[in-house]
Order: sequence, then structure tokens, then C-alpha cells
Amino acid sequence: MHQSSFDNADVGTSDVLPSALAELPSARFVWSLRLICAAALGISVYLAWTAFGMGQVFGCSGGDLIDCEHVLTSHWSKVLGVPVSVPAAGLYASLIALLAFARQGGPNRLRQLVWGGITLGSTMAGLAALWFIGLQVSELKFCPYCLVVHTCGIVLTGTMLASGLCPSPLKLKSACISLLGIAALVGIQVVTPKADHFEVVHYDDVVPAASTNQDDGIDVFEAPGEAFDAPNAGEAAEKSDPAGAVSPAAEESARAQDLRPVDEPSSVATTVLFILPPQFLQLTHLLLLTLPQCDDEAAKSTDAANVEVTKESSELPNEASVKKTDGDNADAAATSEASTPEANQSDATVKSAIELPAPVVSAPPERRLLTFANSRFTLDITQWPLLGKTDAKYVFVEMFDYTCPHCRNTHHAISGAQKRYGDDLAIFALPVPLEGACNPAAGGGHPGACEMAKIAVAVWRLDPSKFQTFHDWMFAGSRTVSTARAYAETLVDKERLKAELKSDMPKQYISRHVKLYQRVGSGQVPKLIFTKTTVQGEVNSIETLCNKIKSELSVAQK
Repeated sequence: MHQSSFDNADVGTSDVLPSALAELPSARFVWSLRLICAAALGISVYLAWTAFGMGQVFGCSGGDLIDCEHVLTSHWSKVLGVPVSVPAAGLYASLIALLAFARQGGPNRLRQLVWGGITLGSTMAGLAALWFIGLQVSELKFCPYCLVVHTCGIVLTGTMLASGLCPSPLKLKSACISLLGIAALVGIQVVTPKADHFEVVHYDDVVPAASTNQDDGIDVFEAPGEAFDAPNAGEAAEKSDPAGAVSPAAEESARAQDLRPVDEPSSVATTVLFILPPQFLQLTHLLLLTLPQCDDEAAKSTDAANVEVTKESSELPNEASVKKTDGDNADAAATSEASTPEANQSDATVKSAIELPAPVVSAPPERRLLTFANSRFTLDITQWPLLGKTDAKYVFVEMFDYTCPHCRNTHHAISGAQKRYGDDLAIFALPVPLEGACNPAAGGGHPGACEMAKIAVAVWRLDPSKFQTFHDWMFAGSRTVSTARAYAETLVDKERLKAELKSDMPKQYISRHVKLYQRVGSGQVPKLIFTKTTVQGEVNSIETLCNKIKSELSVAQK
């Protein structure tokens, strides 16, 4: 009696497997699938590790198109709060486990389960790859590591669907189940609100830190320099000030008057007095009063001339004096009729010169001191980069890095709070680059952060009204140093920006920002520093931020 082998027993089923499934696949084919799954698994584990450790992906950040941090910290990089690289790693690990049985003989049902499971997992990986590649295209940001994993999924899907190792009905069932699974993933991501990833730091009561400047007994963390150089100071000095600022031309004229020698000869106007009729003496004397006198010698010369002319007039005989007077009166009358407009104009000029008010020097902006982090530092609102108005009711400090994706996400919440509160909200916007070149407390990474921060400070100093526009644009996407400077040149004068960046002032501001960053404990950014506490980490919810503002700054800061 012939006894069938175990391979042909068809245990648990009456179906007969296709000839392709009855034959074992080649070792090369199976090992190819294993290598593809192993590559995808290794990258998925690495991305999951960086996500949980909030670390930086090696060699992939800060570009206009290639920016792994932007992709891996976006809302779409998680499902139910878990990085999508975690379920991806689980999926590829399961495929490797199934491939361990791909060349082993056994019951037909078992072999169906093995290849059906491989087809199902491969199809699900391929559909997920299409979804996430589409998201990267829509965001115009790409992660090469992610693209390698997605490519592995697409290759596995195409290979399994084209092979005859799985029956066609089973392929169709696998595709339908995979489609439903990815649809569930997409739905969960769409309806899940953006999660916040921050912690609130509470400070103990401490004695305020010492400062190099004092203001009525308050330790004030001053801006760079012994005296604060207000933004746009150079441009303001070149313009005429309605409040009474002296123009450069007037200063040059006054300087020339001051440098005139004391023994300078009398002016031409004094000499003319000897030949003019006496009737013009009064007008001439009035004009001389309006002219600047550099020394007493000129005044004495004028008085001597007046006395000499009067003396000569009094020594004339009576008849001659009468005739001369009559002739002079006639001449004076004729001259008066001919030159009345000029005389009136001269009188108006003299009157205008006499009534001109003295120049008044405009007062510096009034200081407004605000204390943060439970008295760890005090800032003057007129001295630092500010988003909003100096008289705003609610004010807090934001420390950030333009290359930080968490800062970029938090900026959306801050923008929403600004729209809600309007002019009642202002933010000290202090860039703190996470680059070792200008921030020893930050370590390495984030190339270009220092230069972008200096460009932002330069824009604020040259034109504070354009700072908000530049700040919002920087956080609208991932920027580079070249694109940041090019955009800054569209907001402020190119040559003035070049001169400002060559100066040491932007660098000094960044250095002061870093000192404040160290004073509140360094560590993670963004930092939103309020009167008593600090929120550090990513804040995505506008409502959460507004509630924090209300609780911390419910009483107007004065």
C-alpha cells in the first residue's frame, strides 16, 4: 500500500496548490527578499531611535529640499503619538520572520499562510510608502532615509504581486486587507490633533543675578554696548527731525563759525555803513543783530562806525545840513518808492529769523522693565528684538533657532496667539542658535544657525517694522543662509545690511542671547519664558498657549 508523504497530505484543506507554490522558491530569491527587508528594518529602527531621543538624523537637515528633521517631526510622522517608524520596524521584522519558513516543506495550509502573510505585509508596506511619499511631495521636504524604506516597500509589493507563489484569490484578499489598514492609518492621522511635546519648568525663589548696569536698584540685563544704540540710529541722524534735531549742514556751519579766528577783519557789512545814508543805519543795525558775532572786536567796530557817522553829520553847517537833509530826504523818498518790495522782504526775513524757536533735542524712548523666570533676569523692552508693540499688555520671551523644526511648529501656535490678542501681546524674539560656532552650550549640529540669527538681528536693527515679516518668512519653511540673506535684502537696503553684518553688533546681540539661554538652564529650545515659569519644547496648540498666557500674565506688566 502506497503511503503519501507529509508534503502531499494537504492537511486541513482539500485545495490543491498551484504547481508554482508546490515548488520551493530558489534560495537567491528568498535571500533577496530578506536583504530588502533587513535594510528597511535597520533604517526604521534608526529613525525610531532618533525620534524617541529627539536626536538629529546624521547628514540630513537644513536644506531647501532635503530635511529629515522637518519630515520626522511633522504631524504626519506619528500615529496615535507613536513615530510611524516603530510600526514600520515591526512590519519588516515580521516579514523577515516569515521568510525564515519560505523554503521549508510542510503542510499546504502552512505554506499558504507563509506566502499569504508575506504578500499581505509587502502590499501594506507598498501602500504606506505611496502615502508617505505623497506627503513629502506636498510638503516639498524629503527624507532620504525614509525614501529608502519606502522604496523597499514598493519593490516588495511589486515582487510579490508578480510572483506565482501566492494564489490570485489570496493576493486579492491581501490587497483588500492592506488597503483597509492604510485607510485606517490615514484616517487616524487626519483626525488626530497635533500633540504638544513640552514641559513646564518652575523656578525656585532666588536672588536676582548680578548685572553690569543698574536702574533704580533693579538688575537690568542690558543690550550690547555701554550705551544702547537704538535700531536705525544711523538713518535717523541723517534726516531732519521735526522735533528739533540739528541737520548735518547746520552742524557744519556752526563748526565753521566756531573755528573762525578771533582777529578776523570786520565784515563787509560794517564797511558799507560809512557810505550809506543815516536813514539806513537802523535797518543795517537790525540786520547785524541777526548775524552771528564771533568776537567783541566786530561789535566794537560797528559801534565806532555809528559814532563817527553821527559826529560828521553834527559838524555840518546849518544851511548845508538843511540842504543835505532835504536832498537826502528826496533821495530817500525816491529810493524808498523804488525798493519798497525788497525792504519789505528784508523785514519779513529779519522777523522770521528773530522768531525762529531754538532747537529741541528729542528725548530717548522711555524704558519699560520686565522681569522673567522668577527674577532671573530683567529686560528693557526698548532694547531687544520685539514682535509687537512696546506698550503691549502681555509680554513673554521666546528663545528659538531658525533651523529647529520644533521651533517652526511652535511658531504656528505663537502666530495664532498674536492674531487672538492683537496689540495686547508682544514677544521678545531672541534667536539662540544651536550651533557651537556661536553657542558653546549647544554643542554641534544646526549648520548656518549662527549666520541666520545675525541676519535677523541686522534686519531688526535697520528697520524694526520689517522684523516681523522676516521672522514669519524664516519659519514658513526650512531656510539656508543664502536664501535668508537674499530675502533680507528685499526688506532693507542691501548696502546697509552688508555694513551691519560686517560690524560686530549682531554678533554681540547673539552672545547676549546665549548668556540669557545659559542663565535659564540651557537645554532644549524653543523656550517660552514667562514671569514665573518657562515652557520648553514644542507647543502645537493655540488654545494651550493662550491658556498659558492668561495664567501667567493675567495682570498687566508695568
